[in-house]
Amino acid sequence: MSDETRSVTAEASQQFMHRVGGAIMVVLALIALGIAYYHPGNVGFFGPVVMPIVISIAVGVTGAAVASGQITLRSPQDFFGGAALVGLAVVAMLASLDLPGMRGFAFGPGTAPRLFATLLAGVGGAVSISGFVFDGPPLQHFAIRGPLFLTAAVFCFAGTIRPLGLVAASYLTILVSAGATPEVRWHETAIWGVILTIFCAVLFTCPCNIGGIPIPGLNLPMQLFPRF
Repeated sequence: MSDETRSVTAEASQQFMHRVGGAIMVVLALIALGIAYYHPGNVGFFGPVVMPIVISIAVGVTGAAVASGQITLRSPQDFFGGAALVGLAVVAMLASLDLPGMRGFAFGPGTAPRLFATLLAGVGGAVSISGFVFDGPPLQHFAIRGPLFLTAAVFCFAGTIRPLGLVAASYLTILVSAGATPEVRWHETAIWGVILTIFCAVLFTCPCNIGGIPIPGLNLPMQLFPRF
């Protein structure tokens, strides 16, 4: 096979992957729109449903443009990587729709998830836009290890947070998510897991006073340890 034939074949493969990726974006955007539209929560202009609706529409329109060839990607990895972050942010927003937000100057249970999800969507959008502007590598072969362990980490936290408490659930989740990379060093992960677990416990359950020193936090009603 000549170099010219290989180049044409690689370009055709990339175009096919762009169409598939754009189509997946459209399908996921429609699913998110359906969930947000039929949600019985607050749909006011500043309601929690507005942001996922706006972002889902933007993702769907962009995906349709990519799938139809109206948009040329200069860095497909950056574009689809950023789009994945935006999609994750939309999932977090939809999952927190039932949680109340700000009450005056006090944080509600839904304030932090929606705030972090909005920041994640902004970062993901910026990365996707860079895929239109800057040249970058083409799409590579998909590896299952990373998504598998990260998905398992989410289910691990969801399944252990109530029976085991925040401390055990956070530590186990960190260990499981570390398996997403083959370069993991388990002794370092075990140490960092302790540090990050302490940070999570302080962040979510404070404010409190330790030795007369006020420690700020979100003050969420979460149990730290198992209830036997």
